Amino acid sequence: MGTFSVKVTLRNWQNRFLPEDQRGEEVVCDAIVDSGATELAIPSDVVERLRLVELDKTTAYTADGRRREYRVTGMVELEVEGRRCQVRAVELPAGARPLLGAFPLEAMDWHIDPSRGKLVPSPESPDRPLILMC
Repeated sequence: MGTFSVKVTLRNWQNRFLPEDQRGEEVVCDAIVDSGATELAIPSDVVERLRLVELDKTTAYTADGRRREYRVTGMVELEVEGRRCQVRAVELPAGARPLLGAFPLEAMDWHIDPSRGKLVPSPESPDRPLILMC
């Protein structure tokens, strides 16, 4: 399948509750669609621009097979082609490429089309995300 990227818009979900001088920026960037990753992962320079706070720490396996500890920050309002969700973000080292993992893809009801290298909406709900409540 090869990899591909999509344009994402990231916002600090808490901005709506913060005084204007404490709000983070809105960040638009390309993220690698990575169905092997579970979370949204963004570099520390983007975490700083968004002014996200640390929520937790987690241990993760990386592509090279090593285990590392990462900060978990949030909450992020994530938007991809008009579909939005609110997720936590794993903080990567500065300069790393953002990763769009399975949890946020599922929350926005995006499917991966590997032959065309793009995201497609669920055929059962092409206009808006459909979630399971069972």
